[in-house]
Amino acid sequence: MLRSSALLLIALVACASPASAASDGAPFPPSRQTLTVDGIARSFAVRAPAAYDGRRAAPVVFAFHPFGMNAEYMATRVPLARSWRQAIVVYPNGSGQPQSWQTTTGERGDRDLHFFDAMLSWVREHACVDAHRVYAVGYSNGAGFAYLLACERAASIAGLGIASGRLECKPSQPAPIVINHGTADGTIPYDAALDAATTWAAVNGCKAPPPPVPEGCAVARSCSFAPVTLCTYAGGHEYNSSFTATAVDFLKGRR
Repeated sequence: MLRSSALLLIALVACASPASAASDGAPFPPSRQTLTVDGIARSFAVRAPAAYDGRRAAPVVFAFHPFGMNAEYMATRVPLARSWRQAIVVYPNGSGQPQSWQTTTGERGDRDLHFFDAMLSWVREHACVDAHRVYAVGYSNGAGFAYLLACERAASIAGLGIASGRLECKPSQPAPIVINHGTADGTIPYDAALDAATTWAAVNGCKAPPPPVPEGCAVARSCSFAPVTLCTYAGGHEYNSSFTATAVDFLKGRR
């Protein structure tokens, strides 16, 4: 029984080498890709770890840009690939003009959810990934979509990093989450972060949500299923650059 469990663990964490280029040991260079999803051409950029060898399963982080921005902006503003050198980082582009993301179920015919499904399938086909370590990070409107993934694609998401976002869906399954928000945010008020932290604390089986603090991070108390962290800074809706390292440190150990 123990031998069978060990073999199963190896199969989940390490990649064998079938005909797919994902596990033949070849390097996986940074690339830009376009997929047709629901009849629309959708694009994303991929940043692979420098040490990627195609044999050892890597974590994957999807990073979603704010309203009106794009993948290039997100890669520069939220340099996850630089902070987490062992991870494959995917920077997708939203849709429409200006570019944006759906934040509620059924909006836009769920085309952004379908786009996520297609990207995840592409990454699994072309890279050696740890299926238990797929994460979503978002800023502003992109954070709203990251929340939606936790609501609608909970089985695929191992943890969330939320920067200045608003929760507009109803989560039903626990998820590790770290939230960052400015007290002077005039676009999405700080109360949105408090409400989201309270909601997730209940879903994650915590005895109490993280208490609001003037600055810094606070954790929910005695969580049965997954942790909830709320980080506060004395600023507005601008991205708080220190959150990149905070999110990486939080997500690294979650699966």
